[in-house]
Amino acid sequence: MSTYNTRFGPLTIAANDIWHCIAPMPGFTELRQFALLHLPSQGPFVWLQSLDDPLITFLLIAPEHFNLRYSQTPHFAKTEKAGITMVMVILPQTDNGQLQSNALAPLYFLPDKKQFGQWIVEHQEIAPEPLLTSPEPPAALGAQMVVPVQDAPGFKTQPHQPLPTGTA
Repeated sequence: MSTYNTRFGPLTIAANDIWHCIAPMPGFTELRQFALLHLPSQGPFVWLQSLDDPLITFLLIAPEHFNLRYSQTPHFAKTEKAGITMVMVILPQTDNGQLQSNALAPLYFLPDKKQFGQWIVEHQEIAPEPLLTSPEPPAALGAQMVVPVQDAPGFKTQPHQPLPTGTA
């Protein structure tokens, strides 16, 4: 186990909790090691925290939360076991803006190998009706639970409000 600096402060992360990026994200090709972090108060959202650069994190969610489906798999998914697709969340730039997803560049996680990569798709399938979604991230990702100071017992915060979503 090693301690890494993260956006949530120093965290101890076991070697078997480290994800290796095998298909680098454009603009972040030097980043290869990541951890998945989940804050209990953030429901189905997961943070993809770079262990190479503590200032870099990406907010992820299952595509079903944006009514998206992907029938294809990326070229690097050379495994018989199914992977897990996640999309990056684009945070609103205004107070009344909606969350959006990077629908054409999803991430594909291979939990059995602790590997993931990003790939570009030509199109995503938008479901005609809302898809069922879980209030938690996919369990197979094994995201490390993180309780930052503001979520610790006894720390007073503002009530949590649901975040509006949209698509990009």
